[in-house]
Amino acid sequence: MVKCPFKKVFLTTVKAGPYKVSWYLLIDELQKLFREANILYWSKSLLKLTYNFVDHSITSSPEPPPFMVPCVQLVEAGLALCHNQGGSKPGAVFLLEELIEGSDDMFVKFIHNMDINPLLNELDYGYDMAEFLVFTQHVQYIKTGKLVFISDYQGMSDSVTYSILSTADGITQCI
Repeated sequence: MVKCPFKKVFLTTVKAGPYKVSWYLLIDELQKLFREANILYWSKSLLKLTYNFVDHSITSSPEPPPFMVPCVQLVEAGLALCHNQGGSKPGAVFLLEELIEGSDDMFVKFIHNMDINPLLNELDYGYDMAEFLVFTQHVQYIKTGKLVFISDYQGMSDSVTYSILSTADGITQCI
């Protein structure tokens, strides 16, 4: 999937009503997309920290857990920088993200931005995964000295695997 940031430019001084879509200057685009790519990178580190904690807890316990530990993956992503060979137009920058295959009705938002509670109800499909993701937030928050955790968990799931992505606001600093 290719991402490129844009902004709304309203046709009046009041920020409401009709607007047109406008692109950012290249330097601003680069800054925004570099930030999002960096967040995805650090999110993977936080998720690895969580699984290290889980693995250590399981190996230290005399009994295995009475449930399957879900396998969560964050999407792969990277920046693509395009250089314009001549001409007056500057280059471009894009965020490339792994595409999560499936239909839109299978896409689930498990936890909203800046939240620590599942969006799903107990009887909803995917609630167990949402509860696990809340657990991952707790581990990340405690293990980082109450500094950071991943939020805005969303993605697709089937009976075997889960693919989760974290958006640009995916890391929340807790003060």
